[in-house]
Amino acid sequence: MAVHKRSAINGGANKTKLNIGSTNPSSGEKSTWDEFSKHIMTGISNMIPFLIMGGLILAFSQIIPYVILGVDPSMGILDAMNSGNYTGSALGWLKFANLASEFGGTLFSFAIPMFAAFMANSIGGKMAFPAGFIGGLVATQPTSVLSIVDGKWAANTPVASTFLGATIIAIAVGYFVKWMNKTIKLSHNMLAFKTTFLIPIIAAVSVMLGMQYVVTPIGGVINSWIKVALSAAGAAGEYGYAIVLAAATAIDLGGPINKAAGFVALSFTTDKLLPITARSIAIVIPPIGLGLATLIDKYIVGRHVFDRQFYPQGKTAIFLAFMGISEGSIPFALEKPSIAVPAYMIGAIVGGTAGVALGAVQWFPESAIWAWPLISNIGAYIAGIAIGSLITALIVIFARNKQIKEGKLEVDSND
Repeated sequence: MAVHKRSAINGGANKTKLNIGSTNPSSGEKSTWDEFSKHIMTGISNMIPFLIMGGLILAFSQIIPYVILGVDPSMGILDAMNSGNYTGSALGWLKFANLASEFGGTLFSFAIPMFAAFMANSIGGKMAFPAGFIGGLVATQPTSVLSIVDGKWAANTPVASTFLGATIIAIAVGYFVKWMNKTIKLSHNMLAFKTTFLIPIIAAVSVMLGMQYVVTPIGGVINSWIKVALSAAGAAGEYGYAIVLAAATAIDLGGPINKAAGFVALSFTTDKLLPITARSIAIVIPPIGLGLATLIDKYIVGRHVFDRQFYPQGKTAIFLAFMGISEGSIPFALEKPSIAVPAYMIGAIVGGTAGVALGAVQWFPESAIWAWPLISNIGAYIAGIAIGSLITALIVIFARNKQIKEGKLEVDSND
């Protein structure tokens, strides 16, 4: 299964999703959003491998010195190598850890440029790819700005526009290249000149000017404001973000609201502003909670509260959840949305916020179980999932049992 179908960015669900809040499929607004969403997800899905490879290699660079070799956490890898306390194979492992740290960091640095490149390519075709990559690279490593200081010209590095800037330039250069390709008409003999030189060089120069004078200044200011706001908000802002992110992640199981939340969360986590912890927890709580309800309902209220076909589906939902896929929740949500949706939303909000409050921190955008070793304070992370899943299960069980007693719900459970 492709990684992008189960990542914390997509919200787990891949083929079927609840389109809560979506517009009429025949409307222009829906078509425009679908097209724009496709371009964004193309960029995101192609940047995910760089985040995964970089994250895992960086994890090795930390596990080797601080877990296996027992290096003091306050000491850097190079400091440990220069301390004289590590020789022979231990020193060799430290050298490997230092290499892994540098290499993993380099892979991570390519994530945003690759996002911009593939998003631009999705919009404007292969001629937009290099310009998109250049824009994404400048978004993370802005070119210096010249100014006069004490009567002399000096070069100053501005605040990076990062993910926001990469998104803006990818959209702009993608549509610009698409327009140029349609507008610039040359003879058949000149097509190679047009596609390999003329359009790419115009696009590259446009990216240079656009990033230097528009995107970087605006994106840098916005990023600075966000950092100031987060710093001022402190813990209250972190918890507020966790609540909103968890709710938006859970509400439509991979639909438009979920994807929009994933886009915002990815921008914050790649810029190292806010972790993606609450979203990753909120992805797995609905399937685990609804699946758990099928396992414990008879012990809680003395009867089965689902139709018989939902019991094997419940076990499947739990299994899929540990693969980072929320798709197993959808049959339950479609069968009784008035109960299932509020239940797993409440569970996701409480569980996601609890995980954050207990100290879990996840920067790596993946909710599958194999990524759990990369999470700081994994105990708090698991506790958040357990709390949210149990709340979801209990709400569903008691609500369905109440409707069964009142004659509003009939189930075929063979009780």
